[in-house]
Amino acid sequence: MLRHVLGDRAEYAGLYGDLQGNGLPPQTQVMPAGQTPGVLQTLFDSEGPVWLREMTVSSVSGLSRFSDAALRQVDGVYGAQTVADSGELRFKGAVPSRWHTSLAVSIEYR
Repeated sequence: MLRHVLGDRAEYAGLYGDLQGNGLPPQTQVMPAGQTPGVLQTLFDSEGPVWLREMTVSSVSGLSRFSDAALRQVDGVYGAQTVADSGELRFKGAVPSRWHTSLAVSIEYR
């Protein structure tokens, strides 16, 4: 989710992956803009930024938009969750009784 201020009004846009290696889905697979607020509000519960609870999203933009020098007061959130039966997990050898994994995230500031 990209948030920026245009004039005196905040604007919100869902994001898709238009950069190499960022892990976001391409534009053809991104969630419809109208569904994004509800999903993120549920995912973050009350832990997200205040604006997350009151936003209206009407568009989607490429992740590269974050580097647009014309944007002011830029902010954003990203949420991910696992979806049961949506993928495949393979173990080499015996399946451990307990295991955990982490999602590698790389954030680059310029």
